[in-house]
Amino acid sequence: MKRVELFLLILVIGSLWGFFEMLQLPVFILCAVGLFFLVLGRRVIDIPGSSILIGLLVCFYKTYSDHFFVCQWAGVMALAVSFELFTSLIFKENWYTRFNLVLIGILTNISALFVFTASVNFIFPEPYWVSGGIERVLNYALYTSLPAAFISGLITAPMGNLAGSKFSQLNFPMQRKLVPGIYLIASLFLWIAASINKI
Repeated sequence: MKRVELFLLILVIGSLWGFFEMLQLPVFILCAVGLFFLVLGRRVIDIPGSSILIGLLVCFYKTYSDHFFVCQWAGVMALAVSFELFTSLIFKENWYTRFNLVLIGILTNISALFVFTASVNFIFPEPYWVSGGIERVLNYALYTSLPAAFISGLITAPMGNLAGSKFSQLNFPMQRKLVPGIYLIASLFLWIAASINKI
């Protein structure tokens, strides 16, 4: 796969995840959806660091939201960095096996909880989180991180793996030159939809 095509594929996956982030869904659902796209992306683009690039695109996408807060960047990047840790270092050789996917879905959300809460309380203090203290962190862990961990481990991580595996098997012999254009058009459509939604 050529570099331009890889970049456009990262752009499409990041835009798809970002589009879901624009919807008024519970945070635990957004975390689980994020795991789906992270697994899908890593299955198709098995390059260390690609998950962080997808997360950065989602952060940029989030600025289109009418309800944007800087802590949302911390949440997205906590998920992307945690996933990158498990797929590139801890489960490097066989991260996509069935049992490891369940573990990664659960552990990514638990790890992201610590990265996120440390970020919004100490690194980039957010008044909402700082004033809430440990009680707010515990509520977030109980009502967001734990449900997201179980949904990710049991449903969205395996689904992302299946979708990525099927996508990798697709063959475009005659229309191969059209593929980058399709990726670009899909990304532009998603960004235009996001800007219209903002208006």
